[in-house]
Amino acid sequence: MIDAYEQEAEDFTAELEEEYHRNGAGLKDTCDLAPIYDRYADLFSAERVSEMLARRHSRRERYLAQFAALQYLDRSVCAVTQRIATAETQAVLKWDGEDIPYRLGLALVPKEPDRARRLSLIRRVHSLTARTNEDRLARMAELHRQAEALGFNGYCQLCDELLGIGLGSLCSQMESLLQKSARRWQLELDHFMSAEGIPTDGAHIADLRYILTAPQFDSLFPRECLMPALERTLDGLGISLRSLGNLDLDTAERPLKSPRAFCSPVRVPSDVRLVIMPRGGREDYNTLFHEAGHALHFAHTRSSAPFAYRALGDNSVTEAYAFLLNLLLRSPTWLREVARMPPQEPYLRLAHFYQLYYLRRLAARLAYERKLHAATAPTAELADVYADDLGESLGVQMVPENYLADVDDGLYCTCYLRAWMLEVLLRRRLLEEFGERWFASAQAGEFLRQLWALGQEFNAEELAQRMGYPGLQIEPLIADVMAPDGS
Repeated sequence: MIDAYEQEAEDFTAELEEEYHRNGAGLKDTCDLAPIYDRYADLFSAERVSEMLARRHSRRERYLAQFAALQYLDRSVCAVTQRIATAETQAVLKWDGEDIPYRLGLALVPKEPDRARRLSLIRRVHSLTARTNEDRLARMAELHRQAEALGFNGYCQLCDELLGIGLGSLCSQMESLLQKSARRWQLELDHFMSAEGIPTDGAHIADLRYILTAPQFDSLFPRECLMPALERTLDGLGISLRSLGNLDLDTAERPLKSPRAFCSPVRVPSDVRLVIMPRGGREDYNTLFHEAGHALHFAHTRSSAPFAYRALGDNSVTEAYAFLLNLLLRSPTWLREVARMPPQEPYLRLAHFYQLYYLRRLAARLAYERKLHAATAPTAELADVYADDLGESLGVQMVPENYLADVDDGLYCTCYLRAWMLEVLLRRRLLEEFGERWFASAQAGEFLRQLWALGQEFNAEELAQRMGYPGLQIEPLIADVMAPDGS
């Protein structure tokens, strides 16, 4: 029974990824998910899911039960999810005398250099966000109801048990990170806000996002050097990107193509796609290297492993490999030797601040999401909780209307947080064994290929132990983000 279910699950995932890929790559202008869910409806019937949950005797069965339950929840809210997506796609706002799409407005906020215009734009954008919050509340309440219907004591317990998060311990670790990095964060925030002439006590999240966009450094990362920088990095590791027959590299320009790089693991490892429309700039490099980390992991996963180990399991693992590559942009040695950019202190400081921002933001969001999911029926009063919790962590005014839009299903913020803890251990191991130029070592490349071959059979905690560490620990990550030069 498990083999048949697993094969059907892989076929479903391949169709779903194919649809996401075609839409994101600009090959079609719609993303038709409902027909795919309908074709595989039996995979996610209440009876089938209950059966899978009752068979969690082995690691493989646990991963399949996780897949079944989370897809069951997704299907239960599919209609309202599509309604929200449609509303976002069709929403427009007035800006500079023209109607612009809602999503374009979101993208323009951090790029607007004039502060008054920036604050005006974010208010207009999130007045439209607020229009979807009634649907988002209904969607959240239904996810909570279905989690309890599957026999769990709430949504958090379902995620914690099925994904193996270790939620209590992780929350304690993130509280420690927030506490120990608070003074460093405030000093850096004051520095960057002062440089823009913005009083820290009146700073807004829109101001912080503008600072982190850092257009002043984009000229250091030219468009024509983007792919060569990635290929030189992989050549140093003994990996030829364009010789990987199972990894399709799409660099073509299309009008509807996503401007952000993304990875589509359609069938792991035989059909992995890395999609990029090169634009240049720091953020473009950052995104490409992150997605290349995913693509290399999936493309090197051993084909003989069952689907549950090739494509399911703990996504903290693939996120750690993605962070490992995109954090090269914070390495003075890599910048000098591979990007061929003399490392500049102002840039390195900004890159370090960028990582600290995301860590503190997600650590605070985890605490908020536990409160959000504690209630069977969430209410609009949580908007103020969201603004207070994240505002206190980041030292800026937040947008209360964003209290549901700024939340990912399945407590996915925990994957990023656990991934950062794994990445710093992996990077430490590479530095110890292969030196600060590990990215130019074929032996380091072989070490990574051996890890990538495991797919996601082992979770982040187990991989840390396989590398000789006690497990995921917060202290190495705190030490890393507190390092003065971010190296």
